[in-house]
Amino acid sequence: MQDKDHLRKRRNKTFIDLIKIIFSTSVLISKKNYFEPAINKIKFPHIVSNKILPFQKTKVLLLVAYSLPVILLLWFVTTFSVNVPFWDEWGLVGFFDKVYSGTANFGDFFAQQNEHRIFFPRIIFAIFAFSSKWNIKLEIYFSILLALVNFVVLYKVAASTYNKNNKLLFHLFNFTTGILNFSLIQYENWLWGFQIAWFLINTCLILAIFILTVLKKINPNVRLLLASICCFIASFSSAHGLLSWLALLPSIYILEGRNKQKKIRILLWMGLFVFCVAIYSIDYQKPSQHPSIFFILQQPLTASEYLFSIIGFSLGKNLFNPVLTGLIIFLTFSFFNIFCFTNPQSVFFDKAAPWLSLGWFSILFASITTFGRAGFGIEQASSSRYVTVSILLIVSCLQLCRLWILYKWQYGDKNIYMFSGLCLGFLICIFAFSSMNSIVEGQNIFIQRKAGKNCLEIINFIDKGTSNSPKNCLNFIHPDQLQIREQSKTIQRLEFRNFPVNLDFITRNEKVHGSIDVPPTTEQPLNLHRSDTLKLLGWAILPEQQEQPPIILLSYGNNQSFFATGLVNLKRPDVSTALNSSLYNTSGWEVNVSLSSIPTDETVIKAWVYDRKRQEFIQLNGEPKIKVLE
Repeated sequence: MQDKDHLRKRRNKTFIDLIKIIFSTSVLISKKNYFEPAINKIKFPHIVSNKILPFQKTKVLLLVAYSLPVILLLWFVTTFSVNVPFWDEWGLVGFFDKVYSGTANFGDFFAQQNEHRIFFPRIIFAIFAFSSKWNIKLEIYFSILLALVNFVVLYKVAASTYNKNNKLLFHLFNFTTGILNFSLIQYENWLWGFQIAWFLINTCLILAIFILTVLKKINPNVRLLLASICCFIASFSSAHGLLSWLALLPSIYILEGRNKQKKIRILLWMGLFVFCVAIYSIDYQKPSQHPSIFFILQQPLTASEYLFSIIGFSLGKNLFNPVLTGLIIFLTFSFFNIFCFTNPQSVFFDKAAPWLSLGWFSILFASITTFGRAGFGIEQASSSRYVTVSILLIVSCLQLCRLWILYKWQYGDKNIYMFSGLCLGFLICIFAFSSMNSIVEGQNIFIQRKAGKNCLEIINFIDKGTSNSPKNCLNFIHPDQLQIREQSKTIQRLEFRNFPVNLDFITRNEKVHGSIDVPPTTEQPLNLHRSDTLKLLGWAILPEQQEQPPIILLSYGNNQSFFATGLVNLKRPDVSTALNSSLYNTSGWEVNVSLSSIPTDETVIKAWVYDRKRQEFIQLNGEPKIKVLE
């Protein structure tokens, strides 16, 4: 394992290489003209001849092209995910305890989580937790599995309108859809197991679209029933799942039948939607910390900016004005909606209905989020977790553009193909650049959660008096440290984690593990007032180990508990050169500590690293003396 700086260079180089492969593959795809729509359905003659070789090469090329975004995502998750409960996941501990003791009832599964009813995700969480001692990574990989299902089903929906004369167009647009679906811009959801609900709802929606619009051999009423089951699961996975009922109206409208049958189905569908909303509303309490729902009336311009920002940020940050980008995407989608509903009998509407449903869902999500959260400010609209839904609108617009090209230029036009390829290539480059930014965010998340995981493991040695300190390392995984302390006991009782209470403190060691450089160790103490802040600088390593310490721990006097912590992530090339190892390039640390918890009079400050492998604390060199004055 390399040091953090070297790792970052390797990760960036690997990512750049993958992007080059993706881009070159897209160019190669654009030059082919003999594709088949479904890779797994390509059949070859039994007699091998030179004529079939291009088809074999095409099959391999397509498999590589469609697999690259998935491989990139798996690399990202494997590299940056950390097996530690984070934020809302701590709210599941009490639920797991009830499940373990056999006292969990329907109300515990149905209970409100912020504004959400996560009934079905709770079932999934419980299954994974008790089968793996709550390995968060299982939840993360399950989200990737759902995303994979989503892409396969979207591909099938696109293939249902496939035209043999437009093989090139089909694969260009679906290759881009795959890049969007597995985009790293959703990094927050990819690295957080609790976000299963976002992918589950997308899966339910896309499956419902597939059932309604593709499986035409099944009786329409049966398809309606199956789609309603999907929407029911989505409704009780998170609040925005309720919107799936409304989003599917275009797909329901095109079901076979007379106008009277269509009206009855839509009325029945809306009745089921109202029924779900009524159930959802039972004992519903608006979260107290959320802004007023009347904010959009008080600040309509700010609310509009928030709405288009949610849509625009799906293309990433720091590239274009998100409000303008969101407005362009919204107007593009609106054009297709206006055309379809002014030409309800057109062939285009029949083929466009599934993509209209997909886009409607994204628009409805952005609208309801604006209604409930615009008061938090425009910055909140840039949250990467929203991209998992908002990116469906871009997928919808892409597929609608593909159908529009087929509708207007049925026999193909090389200029149209060239223009489409350039536009898609530009879009791929945008996502490649945004993914680079997402990798940086992923590295930051990894560093912080790894530090939080290390801190959680030694929670019994973290001074309880620092629970309200914003610099306590437990803040990396949850802001309420008192809650973590209480729930860590439950987690240990459930045997999900082990928090040792008897660890050795090694004050002398043959090998140097680091030192406190500032302030220096002297005979005379450094006089400080209680209101002052003490700045400490130094370096820390674990010799002959691949995994280096993510945090250092500070104690005073002879206490065997820690009143402050700090991240080990600063560059120290001098240490790396002196010890002849690139592992120590980022072994530096800096901590500014409050003296409020240190008693008056003279004492010494000690720094430690935690060796997880040997289960012991090892003291760093240096013991600066300080004297706290009132």
